[in-house]
Amino acid sequence: MDGTDGTGSGAGPARGREATRARILASARELFTEEGYGAVSSRKIAAHAGVNVALINRYFGAKRGLLTEILREDGVFPGLIEGDRDTLTRRLAEHAVSRLHGESSALQRALDHSAGDPDLQAVYQGRITSALIDPLEAYLGGGTAARAHASLVTALMLGLTRVRLVEGATALRAQEREDLTRRVEALLDLCLEDFTDD
Repeated sequence: MDGTDGTGSGAGPARGREATRARILASARELFTEEGYGAVSSRKIAAHAGVNVALINRYFGAKRGLLTEILREDGVFPGLIEGDRDTLTRRLAEHAVSRLHGESSALQRALDHSAGDPDLQAVYQGRITSALIDPLEAYLGGGTAARAHASLVTALMLGLTRVRLVEGATALRAQEREDLTRRVEALLDLCLEDFTDD
């Protein structure tokens, strides 16, 4: 196993560190996707990447730091928020309905099965703020009212996801998709209603 930061002769220290870091991330992503977050230890990731487990702590702080970095790189929510203000709620509604139907990356589906893991919950809490509430607040112009609207939108989005995880959202998924999307869009519009008057 590679206990150093290098990747062999000819590679500079910085380049070697970056290659090692990328190898660890790739191994973690693969193992989290195949086995779920809770079933994978830092030692298993290190062995898969061919590095000393101490390097995971050095670069990422722990397994949780690896997941945080992987999710940051995936960054789904900022892409939904950016764009025309008039179609914001439509984009968010389409995303929410696609998640109700289980349409997500293989990694996200694997993480859904580990949703009760305390580490995973802590990572998601941070991600909800940094990847959805904060960008949405900024998109809406900032301030107390924007934060409240961003939080309300987030609550609705998370509530739909929670129904799918807990109960399966069978009744919702049985509805005609475009009609359901329009209904979710209307609810999201209500979350932002009178924003300019606040």
